[in-house]
Amino acid sequence: MKLKDKVAIVTGGGQGIGRGIALCLAEEGADVALVEINPDAARAVAAEVEQMGRRSLAIAADATDNDAVVRSVREVIDHFGRIDILVNNVGGTDQGGTDNIPVGGEGWDGFYRLTLRAHVLMSQAVIPHLQKQKSGKIVNISSEAGRGGSPLLMAYSAFKSGVISLTQSLARQLARDNINVNCICPGVIWTPLWERLARAMIAMSPTPTDMTPREFFEKRVVAPRPLGREETPEDIGRAVVFFASEDARNITGQSLNVNGGNVMN
Repeated sequence: MKLKDKVAIVTGGGQGIGRGIALCLAEEGADVALVEINPDAARAVAAEVEQMGRRSLAIAADATDNDAVVRSVREVIDHFGRIDILVNNVGGTDQGGTDNIPVGGEGWDGFYRLTLRAHVLMSQAVIPHLQKQKSGKIVNISSEAGRGGSPLLMAYSAFKSGVISLTQSLARQLARDNINVNCICPGVIWTPLWERLARAMIAMSPTPTDMTPREFFEKRVVAPRPLGREETPEDIGRAVVFFASEDARNITGQSLNVNGGNVMN
């Protein structure tokens, strides 16, 4: 096991990519704390982690609220005694629809809070503990959207790009404390955000189609990509395990595309 007895925090770990990350970490021997705004979802994934023979802790908290973040980190320390790995997975928006609106328009705040602010707050709360023990791994989840702009994903792309820059800045700041900071840029995984985006793309298409959003996603978004298949939460989870393990001890400040070759370095 690559992460035996390590303690990991996964934000947004109750569903989707976060759940996949949490289970992959547990599979490699880590104990996992789930910081998740949905308490039922957090408890469900925590139960799965325990069924794998690892310890878990479900914390119902809003990762965009500083007081809630500080309280959550304190709970993890009180329960496990330490923190070794932080996975900043929370992202997206708390508002529906797409975000093809001018800079400064209403709607950007939701993307900022979930996509960038949550990463900053969690990192600020956890870093002093990692510095004290002179070791630790931080893995930020960005997106291939952070590699370039999009008229349908304007705010999302901007703040996901910010996550990549934050990763590089923290990596330089924390290197002498033996703390590695890296980033993963997932490609396309069927999520509520992608469902909304697919609906918007169908509505904007110059030729009418009777495809459902899921069919549109599979045929128009996934199929043209080099590998021709969508990514899974477990694909992202396995990349997180790599960055969190000693296999990546001399890797920091890097952003890894896990996107089937759609965006290449």
